[in-house]
Amino acid sequence: MFNNNERDNMKNIILVVEITKFSDDSYIYTIKKDADTLEKATEYLVALKTLNNKKSISYELFNVLGQSHINRKVA
Repeated sequence: MFNNNERDNMKNIILVVEITKFSDDSYIYTIKKDADTLEKATEYLVALKTLNNKKSISYELFNVLGQSHINRKVA
């Protein structure tokens, strides 16, 4: 399906994900942006968090394996 070069490139992708929580405690996850470096993804994440005024929406970073970058401090 993927050649080795494409697979290696995917390892470096960081996803900026919008998480919408509904009143029934269900969630929708929407990929808002993908970036090839953590720095670029973090810049976008900070901008989204700054502009967001809805308590039901939050933003997080994930790698392609779905592992959250929550432990990293982001403004």
